[in-house]
Formats: sequence, C-alpha cells, structure tokens
Amino acid sequence: MSSITKQILSGAKWTSISTIIITVIQVVQFAILGNVLSKEEFGLVGMITTVTIFTQILLDMGIGAAIIQKEKVSDDQLSTLYWLNIIVGLLLFFMLFFSSGFISGFYDQPMLEDLIKILSIMFLIAPIGQQFQYLLQKALNFNLLSKIEVISNVLAFLLLIVLIFLMDEILAYVLSIVFLNSFKGVYYFYSYAKTWKPKFVLKVSIIKEFLSFGFYQLLSRLVNRVGSNIDYILIGRFLGAEALGIYSLAYQIITIPVLKINPIITRVAFPVFSKNQANNAVLTEGFLNVTKALALVSFPILIGLISVSDVFVQVVFGERWLDAVPIINILAIVGLLRVLMNPNGSILLAKGKANFAFYWDFGIMILYGVSLYIATKFNLEVVAWTYVVTSLINFFVGRWLLKVVIDMEFKEYFKTILKPLIITLLMGTTIYLLNVKLFVQLIHIPLVNLVILVGLGMCVYLLILFYSYPDMRMLVRKRLRRQKA
Repeated sequence: MSSITKQILSGAKWTSISTIIITVIQVVQFAILGNVLSKEEFGLVGMITTVTIFTQILLDMGIGAAIIQKEKVSDDQLSTLYWLNIIVGLLLFFMLFFSSGFISGFYDQPMLEDLIKILSIMFLIAPIGQQFQYLLQKALNFNLLSKIEVISNVLAFLLLIVLIFLMDEILAYVLSIVFLNSFKGVYYFYSYAKTWKPKFVLKVSIIKEFLSFGFYQLLSRLVNRVGSNIDYILIGRFLGAEALGIYSLAYQIITIPVLKINPIITRVAFPVFSKNQANNAVLTEGFLNVTKALALVSFPILIGLISVSDVFVQVVFGERWLDAVPIINILAIVGLLRVLMNPNGSILLAKGKANFAFYWDFGIMILYGVSLYIATKFNLEVVAWTYVVTSLINFFVGRWLLKVVIDMEFKEYFKTILKPLIITLLMGTTIYLLNVKLFVQLIHIPLVNLVILVGLGMCVYLLILFYSYPDMRMLVRKRLRRQKA
C-alpha cells in the first residue's frame, strides 16, 4: 500500500466513525421531520437549508482551504485571518437579519422572515472557532475533529426532540441548527486554544496571498452551491412550497449518503494531496484509490435505494410521500455522478488551481440555471431529468480537467469505476426483481419487506464483492488466521 493511501485511510478511520454516527442521527431526524411536517412545511425546511448553505460559504471566504493548502503560515497571518473571520461573521448576521423580509418575499412565505432572523444569530458565535477547525484538519487531527462533530450533532438532535414537543416544529428545527453551529464553534475554540491563540493583529497586507487563493475558492464554492441549489431556488419560486417539499424530501434522501460518506475520504484527501502536490503520479494513484473507495461504499446505497424506494418511503415517511418515489429514482443517478465528481475539488485545490475550480463551477452554474429554469415550466420529473443530463455534462468536463491538471488517463479512470458499477448493478437488479415480482405479492407488511430486501441486498453485494477482489479475500483470510492463532 502506497504512503499517500495509508495517510488517507488513517484519517478516514476516525472520520468514518463520526460520519456513520452523524448520518444515523440525521436520517432519524429527517424521518421525524418528514412525519411531523406537511409537504409545504418541508418545503420551508428546504428554503432554510439553502439560506444556511450560502451564508456558511460566505463566512468561510475560501480562507479555510488556503490555510490547509499553504505549507507555511505565520502567527501574524493566522491572527489576521482569525479576526477577519470574526468581522465577516458580524456582517453576515446583519445582512441576514435585515434581508429576511426580502428573502421571505422572494419565496412568498411570510413565516420565513422571523425564522431567518433567528438563524442569523449563529453567525455571532460560530466564527469564534471556525479557524481552529481548519488548523485541526491541516494537522490531520481527525480524531479530535470527529469527537467534536459527534458530540455537537448528538446534543443538537436531543435539543430538537425536546423542542418539537414545546413549540412549532419549524421553529424547533431552526433553533437546533443555531445550536449545532454555535456549539461547534465554541468547542473548536476550546479544543485548540491550548495549542494556539490569536493575537490582536489585523494586517491585511500580509494575507494578500491567502485572500487571492481564498477569493477564487470562495467564488468557486458560491457558484458551485448556486449550481447545486438552483433547483431549490427555482422550484420554490415557480412551482411552490408543496412541490419543493416533495423534491426536497427526494433530494435529501439521495444526498445524505453522498454528503456524509464522501467527506469521510475527501476531507482527509485534501490535506494529504496538498502534502504531495508536486507529484502527479502520486496524486493520480491517490485519486483513483479515493474514487474506488467512494464507489464501493456509495454505489450500493444509491442503486439499492432505487430497488426499494417505494417500500422505503412508505415505511420511513408514510404513504402520503409516495409522490416522491419517481423523483428519488431519477435523482439517484445525480447522486451517483456527485459521488464521482466530489474528489475533483481536492485535487484542484491541492494543486493551487482554485481559479480552475471557479471557472469550471461558473460555467456549470450557468448551464444548470438556464436548463432548470426552462424545466420548471413543466413539472418535477422534467426538472429531475434535466438535472441528470446537466450532471452528465459536468461529469465529463471534470474528467477532462483531471487530464489537464494531473495527466490522468480516461481509460485508467473508467477502469477503476467499472467493476464497482457492475457489481452494484447485479445486486440492484436482483433486489428490484425480488421486490416487484415476489415480495409485493407474498408479503403485505412493508416494514418486513424492507428489512428482508435490505438484508438480502447486503448479502448479495458482499458475496459478489468478496469474489471480485482477490486482495479483499486475502485480507479476510489473514484476519481469520490471526483470530484462530
């Protein structure tokens, strides 16, 4: 096993543990909200999520990636960047607070105004520890990072459960978001303050290099998020809150695995890639190993979900959400493509090509915006299929960029993902046929259907996987021998 792969896997160990716990918490939270909220109210959750994502990107300003990417950062530079982050947090608080009326008017949802004002409070607290998060990541201290994130998410979830019984469910959800981000900020500060504390220094002249890199990273992340959230914006604006509620449920079901599983690897990959940024051969090897790992974990979840989507929605969210099933099945294709596209950013940033990432994301944002605007003139299924087509274009542009930046061959890349895809399709087809042809007719209890189908799917996948990868068989045999010894 190569050095870069060992570094990634070492960091991924802790990240994976925390991600599994957090994903379980968020799936349960998601299911609870789906059962207590109406479709229109769930649309409000989608609108709040969109606002939160964009403001958090502005708070970061791309500086986090710059701190991790730069090999040497002076104490004065870190201190200046810290206080700049605090100032930006204050500005975001005022911006959100006073623009809440405009945002609620845009969506024609009066309830949003007060909710966004409450949401803005977190920007007074979260910046306190945001830079410490980047420093922990730069130091590859994923053990401590994972601990902070798990504790914060558990406490926020418990708070949400309590508040749901005491007040309006939407208000409870917003307060839990404010608590989660504020608590994490304080916890990051407390955990790293023993190692480093900011001085009272604010010299913008010494951070020009960081601002230049961060500016492109900020623009890249903004246009990337506009591109990936423009469907929410346009559906909420032109198709209404109920349509957004259905789409949001489907989209969240698909993206929870992608957004939670991918960072297990990619969050670790960026600082590791940055330390090997001069060696394209090493970067290519690391990227292909990351891609294979993501495919082997994410593909069976997404394709398996397509196979049982009707039963899954019925059991977890109830029959009233069955309208979301066709959208889930279409968006699962988008999920597969996002799994494969996600590690691209780690390579571009590690190579110092934040400008490349910006130009790419800007072009894709325009493509998404125009095509999805046209699609909203029809219905949700047209919107979903349009998202698939534009994501395919985005995927192939990303492969071309990797060829330019690290000279990675198309043939080598597709060879890496072909086997995981074939294995997963075999599993998915088997479970789909069992679901449609056998279980629907023989077993009339949805929960029993779901448990049996998921269990069979896991067994089929692991069995095919075991016989498809000789290295995996050897690893299992070695461990069995050690246990016997």
